[in-house]
Amino acid sequence: MKYLENAIKIAVLRFISLLLSPPKLLNKNIDLNSLKRILVIRQHDQLGDLLLITPGLRALRKNFPDSFISIVVREYTLPVILENPNVDKIIVFRESIMRWNISYAIKFYKDIRQKYDCTIILNTVSRSTSSDLIALLSKSKIILAPNNNKFVKARKEVIYNLLAYRSDKQIHQIERNLETIKSIGVKPNGKEYDLILNKAEREEGNKIFKEINKKNKKKVIGVHFGTLDISRRLPLTVLSEALNYFIKQNKYLIVLIISKNEIDLCREFESLLINKVKVAPLMPLRIFTAFLQNINLFLCNDTGTLHIASSQRVPTVSFHAKNDPKEWKPPHPRHIGVRAKDHLITSITSEQVIKSIEKAIKSNH
Repeated sequence: MKYLENAIKIAVLRFISLLLSPPKLLNKNIDLNSLKRILVIRQHDQLGDLLLITPGLRALRKNFPDSFISIVVREYTLPVILENPNVDKIIVFRESIMRWNISYAIKFYKDIRQKYDCTIILNTVSRSTSSDLIALLSKSKIILAPNNNKFVKARKEVIYNLLAYRSDKQIHQIERNLETIKSIGVKPNGKEYDLILNKAEREEGNKIFKEINKKNKKKVIGVHFGTLDISRRLPLTVLSEALNYFIKQNKYLIVLIISKNEIDLCREFESLLINKVKVAPLMPLRIFTAFLQNINLFLCNDTGTLHIASSQRVPTVSFHAKNDPKEWKPPHPRHIGVRAKDHLITSITSEQVIKSIEKAIKSNH
């Protein structure tokens, strides 16, 4: 079924590309001064993936300070890109077909047809049919994407007219994104994430934290134990054993972070802890981000919350399975990734977790 779906997508794109393919670039040496309007496409991934491109957006802005930069993002990931100073316009791709109507489709089409000189598709793991289609519809003079045979499966390239160098070496995902934009002369400008909050959001997050942490002088350990993908969720028994070790010390305030899908799971997790701990209320993503600024150490699985914490410079200990932390964990020294030798989340031990937390506490004292 998956093969048939991919075959149909390829056939549709080939047909559309006959009508909309960008002109061949006879000279690969791009006149950088001609790139006055740039469209970035990253609408097919999750929260963490979008944060991973923010160093690239910052580099684009530094290298093209006077250019108009737009970005296409999923509706779900929109909160992490709001207020980003390196983007002039955010174009929202509604992932649910039920959220589209004729007027929104027309608006979306007009937004991506704003005479862009260059469209950049930031594929790093898979090739998105919808991203390719958006790029074609933009009618941009240049469509830039990584040169990766794994994505195109030996097909003749008919959509991208500028292919970026892609290293065969294992490198971090931030570097993967930077590889692509280096093709138009962009120089990196650091690897920290950008998730900018406004004053009202910071105040609301701080207010919620103060309601939880009244007159408490202890260091705060935030814990997000969930993830929708069970194969990436550290067993609650393992995490609770590690937390109980620190609860016994009575030096730290433990605060559990939950999503609306994790209420029942939270009750199960609390039953495994030797003492009652604080549970943060459900919060909108940007308020939650502001709340995290008050956390001294954040424990989580390999999910978007890991990257959100990093965006606020909060130290973390994260638990990894199939995704290698060398590629996916925030690359900054304040973050520790825990992974078993067999790459199974169930093989991580409570002893490993305890040692990593102690190391993080010592390093960020």
